[in-house]
Amino acid sequence: ITMPESWEAFDVVERSITMPEIVEAASEGRLIESFGAGTAAVVTPIEAIQFQGKDVEIPATGELTKRFFSDLMGIQYGRIEGPEGWSVKI
Repeated sequence: ITMPESWEAFDVVERSITMPEIVEAASEGRLIESFGAGTAAVVTPIEAIQFQGKDVEIPATGELTKRFFSDLMGIQYGRIEGPEGWSVKI
């Protein structure tokens, strides 16, 4: 949440979402992309989610996913400054 807020490119909202919301957004073409992120995984695109026996297809590795990956790797390798307290030089 902190990283995309610092980009000031769009509104960031943190909330729970339901699978019916995801299915609806995908069917209406509003589901742009999806990924998981974490310290070990870095950024992993999600291409589909199986729900009630059907695959919900999701466009993978879009511009947002690429930016998250690039910025997170830049912070990890010290190429760019991360949010306060994210990195400690040893």
